[in-house]
Amino acid sequence: MKEPIKILISMICHYFEPPTFLFYVPELVQSLPLLYYSHIPATILALIIGFFVFSNNPTSLKNRLLLLISLCFAGWTVINLIAWTNIKVSLILTIWPFFAIFSTLIAILSIYFLYAFIHNDNELPDKYKIALLLISAPVFIFAHTNLSVSGFQISDCDAFGFEGGIYNAYYLLVGILAMIINLVMIIRNYPKATLLMKKEIVYMGIGLELYLALFFLFTYIASYLTNLGIVENSDLEFYGLFGKTIFMVFVAIMIVRFKAFNVGLLASKALLIALIILTASQFTYIDNTTGIVLTALTLVITGVIGIALLRSVKNEIRQRSQLEILTKQLEKTNVRLKELDKLKSEFVSIASHQLRSPLTAIRGYASLVLEGSYGKIPEKAKEAIERIEESSKLMALGIEDYLNVSRIESGNMKYIMSDFNLRNETENLCDDLRIDAIKQGLVLIFRTNLKSKGIVNADIGKTVQVIQNLIHNAIKYTKKGSIKVLVRDDVVNKKIHIDIEDTGIGMSEKTIDKLFQKFERADNANSANISGTGLGLYVAVKMTEAMGGSISAHSEGDGKGSRFTITLPLAM
Repeated sequence: MKEPIKILISMICHYFEPPTFLFYVPELVQSLPLLYYSHIPATILALIIGFFVFSNNPTSLKNRLLLLISLCFAGWTVINLIAWTNIKVSLILTIWPFFAIFSTLIAILSIYFLYAFIHNDNELPDKYKIALLLISAPVFIFAHTNLSVSGFQISDCDAFGFEGGIYNAYYLLVGILAMIINLVMIIRNYPKATLLMKKEIVYMGIGLELYLALFFLFTYIASYLTNLGIVENSDLEFYGLFGKTIFMVFVAIMIVRFKAFNVGLLASKALLIALIILTASQFTYIDNTTGIVLTALTLVITGVIGIALLRSVKNEIRQRSQLEILTKQLEKTNVRLKELDKLKSEFVSIASHQLRSPLTAIRGYASLVLEGSYGKIPEKAKEAIERIEESSKLMALGIEDYLNVSRIESGNMKYIMSDFNLRNETENLCDDLRIDAIKQGLVLIFRTNLKSKGIVNADIGKTVQVIQNLIHNAIKYTKKGSIKVLVRDDVVNKKIHIDIEDTGIGMSEKTIDKLFQKFERADNANSANISGTGLGLYVAVKMTEAMGGSISAHSEGDGKGSRFTITLPLAM
């Protein structure tokens, strides 16, 4: 039994002349020009970019995995060239099982690589590593058994017809499974990625999926059709190797455009060298003068354009580096500004508390003096004390605004939610403020248009404060005319609205856009009233939003009055 095997593995098939340099056969350059053109340029391109990416950052997981994929591809193309060009049966039979091994490694490594790329160089979880190992194990275990290849066709110098159908189908399924897993990873991670990372995921996903699809499908189809005898040889598989070139082009685009893999000018140079090699490789199968001249011209043009591209990329990389430095400086400045803003808020809070106590005392004693608690006072003194009381009142309101802003920004504003009748509270407020309106020669009108009881669930104190603030503003900025307060509801959408409409100074569209920001007042506000901190509306809108509501402002323009609408959810 041993002697026939010795005879078999010592056999040489005289299909063509023995190759030089391991796999170079001049006869095949003429009969199968695509053999070398599909294998050598794609392999060189893959190895150049793979090694340059790796050398730029050897510790990066995704860089190492990209190199491993390139090495496995190079291994596959080398044994494929040997299988096509060698005439030693023993050598061909030895390398034949490695087609399945390298193909499976490419599939498994592509999943690992894409995970590391999307998850910022993180390792694949152990449970997924074990799953991939179990899936690929049958390919490695049965590679050198009869299930993989059981014989040799000496007349055609190949093992087609002796390949195991189930074994071949299995490692094809591993490749298809890799494509499916990669697609799922892309779909799951795309929505939650940043805008820049979304573009990188798309480029990497398309390039990797095209590579796997072309490589596995063309290789399997070529092998399957040859086994069935439908085609003379498996040269159809040559076209599948261009999938690697496509993938490397996508990687190169990502390196230049998105600075992927943290590779700069070095990889751009590698890309140019690979492009020149790819163009020059056409000389291997051109056998006429015209073709040689055209290829030479193309090579020169490629070199000139490539050098110009490198200069452009060099300038872009320098600009990006400068932008990155500025961005880091801005980030540090922004952090410092936030710290200063926090310190400012804390200072305002402390200062406001310390100012409020003496102001309360000033107002209290001024009221007692005006009421005659300390005896009768002259009329001239009475007028002065009234101004003291009014000024301290305005200052107290301003301090309260500062305190509220400080509480809101520090997250210390407390809300006590309860059910109450918003209509009744608004009407009571209008009754209380009507005296202030009359003093200004204004009419304050209260109206309702309700289909519900007008019950809301909110902080009653904060709600009253917001409504009071807006009615106060209407009185303050209206020289003549009226102020109308309308409480209405929208039962379908479960909302209740309070419209506060005046005939005052109005607002421009530009003013409305910035009105609810801190320290902002209408451009024409000082013409009606010089007092005001520019914080009241900011505080009002923040409080309302915290209770699930909103405030909007409307005006037809300067001098045409304003309407503010407070909206809160109904408690149905």
